[in-house]
Amino acid sequence: MGFLSALIHFILVVHYGYGIHVYLFGLHPPEEFLKHRVAFGGPFKYLTFWDMLLQFAYFALAFINDVFGSNTPIYEKRKPLQRLRDFVFSTVVFAGGVFVTVSFWGLYLFDRNLIFPPIFDSWFPVWLNHNVHTTPLVGVLIELYLNPHSFPRRRTGFSAVALFYLTYLVWVCYIAYASGHWVYPILAYLPVGGRVAFILLMSVLASSFYFLGETINNKVWGTQIKAHKMD
Repeated sequence: MGFLSALIHFILVVHYGYGIHVYLFGLHPPEEFLKHRVAFGGPFKYLTFWDMLLQFAYFALAFINDVFGSNTPIYEKRKPLQRLRDFVFSTVVFAGGVFVTVSFWGLYLFDRNLIFPPIFDSWFPVWLNHNVHTTPLVGVLIELYLNPHSFPRRRTGFSAVALFYLTYLVWVCYIAYASGHWVYPILAYLPVGGRVAFILLMSVLASSFYFLGETINNKVWGTQIKAHKMD
């Protein structure tokens, strides 16, 4: 299991690393899209890019832990690298990966013009689309079933997830205020009330994925992990 874990972590590091490289330097969108893409905030205005960086950093950390750390289900025997790995995964990495995939493909299937208009297909490769929007869910589910993770107290874990998304929402609102443009087309289409409701709904959905990760982890590893008592 140790070799398999390290191999998968290494593959995902390369996968995300190459995807980030192409995302930053290998795309050639039409002029009208290029202006928006490089405008205020550049690629850092997109949650999907935040998540790409987050997933890349996490699987690099997980690979380093495979080599130098520990991978034990017993809480007291975890080395510092595994403790860090577990905390980062159980909070922002799992919730972020699931949310990016579910929200993107949910909106895509409902009306792709709200999130990824057909014209994007001419300059945004299909494989990169899946790298950015599908692999996050696949990767975190494989990781959840492959390795034991000790989740923090619910108050701590949920607060970390909520803070992450609150930071991003403030950033999105600031971009709209400073540039006059919303990062995502759906926010531009909605009236003010609908925009507020949509943001609140997405915030609740995103934060709820912390509990989903905790539930799955307990079902897979619950009998082996000596974890903190939940609040």
